[in-house]
Amino acid sequence: METRFTIALWARANAPAADYPTIASNKDWYSGEIRDYTERSNYGFSRTSGQLPGWAIALQPNGAWAWNLGDGKHRLDYQPTTSQRIDDGSWHLIAFSVDANTDQAHLYFDGRQVALYSLTGLEPTYGAPVKPSDSPNLHVEGFQRWDTVHSPEEIAQRYQQCDGRQAASYPTHAPGEPLRVLAWNIWNGGREDGIDEGVERVVECIRDSGADIVAMQETYGSGPRIADALGYHLYLRSSNLSIVSRYPAIGHHDLFRPFNLGGATLALGAERTLKLFSLWLHYLPDFCNDVQRDEATPEGLIEAEHETRASEMQTILEALQPHLNDAEPLIIAGDFNSPSHLDWTQSASSLHCNMAVEWPVSAYMAKAGFTDAYRQVHPDPIAEPGHTWTPRNPNSWQDRIDYVYYRSAHLHALEAQVLSQHRVQWPSDHAAVLSRFTLR
Repeated sequence: METRFTIALWARANAPAADYPTIASNKDWYSGEIRDYTERSNYGFSRTSGQLPGWAIALQPNGAWAWNLGDGKHRLDYQPTTSQRIDDGSWHLIAFSVDANTDQAHLYFDGRQVALYSLTGLEPTYGAPVKPSDSPNLHVEGFQRWDTVHSPEEIAQRYQQCDGRQAASYPTHAPGEPLRVLAWNIWNGGREDGIDEGVERVVECIRDSGADIVAMQETYGSGPRIADALGYHLYLRSSNLSIVSRYPAIGHHDLFRPFNLGGATLALGAERTLKLFSLWLHYLPDFCNDVQRDEATPEGLIEAEHETRASEMQTILEALQPHLNDAEPLIIAGDFNSPSHLDWTQSASSLHCNMAVEWPVSAYMAKAGFTDAYRQVHPDPIAEPGHTWTPRNPNSWQDRIDYVYYRSAHLHALEAQVLSQHRVQWPSDHAAVLSRFTLR
């Protein structure tokens, strides 16, 4: 069993191909039928053989490359947009590394790291012989495999040595410059209003927001297309959680269930880093209905929270303890599915069924030293309620359940706003929360 290795090759296609031919693979890629994987966990077409143990690099019908990794039960896929096409008459460097010791895979295109995938939960074997492309439409040169994990710098150097050009670089964040962080549950991969149209609207909303980093929930296979359309790096923790960022992820943090918490260290430049976690807590109990019951009490609502969300938050904060003691800036952002004790105050009880509730999830975050960016900028919950649930149904119960929390003396929240407008239709049942920071 190979546990640490790097693959690199140069590829060129004469034209796109509808049958997803392999560029290189160490599994029987053609044994699987082509199927639409647009569902909760994926996006678009691929071969069912992607679940087989091993890896594959293939050509998409849009002319771009694709990557797959499977273990016999589970699969991971990366399918970028036409910005990474290889049917343009030029040779392109495709590379990836797998490190089972750190449970991560790095993906590269033309010397630039485009994605970091968490491998937690996969148990693949990689020892099968490599099968090069036998398609007359595809040309492969310089295939190499190393039993080590090459760094992003080594991959970029290889591209420059062979092609003579420097790999495209990610921007760097200068001290004092604004840093915009967006928390957004995009709702079933952003596809509720159309498989392609919905995802395009998600991209447009992120681009219009100016967000540098997006903590995303309900990614469900749309992450590669969203990140690539923006020219951003993708960190994929699970089908649910991802981070889309102007700045590349250089490592990830496996602290809790992959479906609920995904964290990465982002390289801002000049040896400056930021730890950011995308979070999703359980959607039950349904507090929206519970708070409107005649028999509802603060004590009963709090007790119900401890059945799921509050206990999840306690466990997460315990796992985060080693990260709370260093000086590195830390942000946790996402869909908490729970209201805030900063909103449900006595003075604002008229907005909340005449109740003041010490909602435990937000209270635990505050006790752990985290600051709610939106409420820091807008301290009055009556004047600025900041509702994120739900812009798609204004007649339903409205509340604030999506947050950007930060913990660092080097971070200062300057602005915060709720986004829920698109020129056609907002593509999610959640509004997004955008926070602008200064980072010294």
